[in-house]
Amino acid sequence: MKKVYRYLTSMRFGLILLGIIILVSLAGSLIPQNNEMMFYVRNYPDFYQVIFGLKLHQVFSSWYFLTLVILLGGNLAVCTYRQLKKSTAPAAVPSSFTPALKFEAGQEETVRAYLDGIQCKAETNGGVTRYTGRNAGRYGSVLLHFGILLTVVFWALGSIIPKITDQTCYPGESIYLSDGTAIRVDSFSIEDESGRLDYASEIEITLADGRSSGIRRVSVNHPVTMGDYKVYQQTYGTIGKITVRDESGHRDSFYVEPQDFLSADGENGIWFDDLYPGYQQDETGALTLITSTSGHYENPVYVFVLRNGGASEQMLAFPGDTVEIGGLTFCFDEPVEYPGLRIKRAPAVINLCLLISVLLLTAGLYLIFFVRPVEVLVSKDGCTVTGRNEELLLELKHRLFKEENTHA
Repeated sequence: MKKVYRYLTSMRFGLILLGIIILVSLAGSLIPQNNEMMFYVRNYPDFYQVIFGLKLHQVFSSWYFLTLVILLGGNLAVCTYRQLKKSTAPAAVPSSFTPALKFEAGQEETVRAYLDGIQCKAETNGGVTRYTGRNAGRYGSVLLHFGILLTVVFWALGSIIPKITDQTCYPGESIYLSDGTAIRVDSFSIEDESGRLDYASEIEITLADGRSSGIRRVSVNHPVTMGDYKVYQQTYGTIGKITVRDESGHRDSFYVEPQDFLSADGENGIWFDDLYPGYQQDETGALTLITSTSGHYENPVYVFVLRNGGASEQMLAFPGDTVEIGGLTFCFDEPVEYPGLRIKRAPAVINLCLLISVLLLTAGLYLIFFVRPVEVLVSKDGCTVTGRNEELLLELKHRLFKEENTHA
């Protein structure tokens, strides 16, 4: 059991866990998370069973991800404790030692003067003096382990705690969240000015306290953050729009979805069927509707049923066409492209804690590489540099060599 415990709390096992977590997180980044099951069936027809079996559509809340994070947290906690105990444990000054560098006449005073000059603390036991300095460097490993531990913990919390909702919103309209926050979509475009697929929205986030983000651009991999909210460009869609005008000239516009019925008397009007992205026309003039496409609808076609006096007739219409029925005039407008937004809400304190943990990790690396602790044992016969401080060892060798040449 002791061997198992030592392995589970070793740095090697921690690195293995960290590597596995990175691979799992990469899968969670490449595969969209928390969508409806049919989304994966449609978009991953050859792999959706694997995705469901391994819960790759809910990676960050899966049992194995949580287990990996808990194991890594425990491993890092034990490693951090060991490093702290090792760094703070007092060491006794030995009464004797075998010097690595032998002293000639006058060299002992040269070494002691140099160590005093760099403000080392001296402790003497019998004929041996231990000089120590730059003790902050001893805590570099502790800060590194502690920073990694906190980074993993807060990163995991940042993946688990946030509440995620997916919403669609038409340009010019707003989404109202439970705490009073409003997200308004000012505009949305599938393509940029050059015709390249872009999928970008111009949105404004207004928090419950009245603070506003102003108009901000959100696109794929470029979310907008405001308060506790982060808004992502997730999906997109295209919806039909019909403007209705009555005999008095009053008009109103409606976004239409399949099975919507527009009528003044409940009998005569338009029963909307669907909107198609385009069509193909053969030599005889017959039209074949295109049922799916990516990007912008080049030649949209409205399919609807005209109901008049109990009779029904299926018809096609293009943007700009009008139909009069039941005292109303129906004008088929250009379809409207709209975004699907993913709204993630997480306490801002988690991001702050994550930043602090990264700073601790960075401070640990700085201490390890740039603040090497000084520990030198000195006697009348010679001295020894303990620990990994090659620069100090070279400096002492240089001074001893210089002193030797001076006397020579």
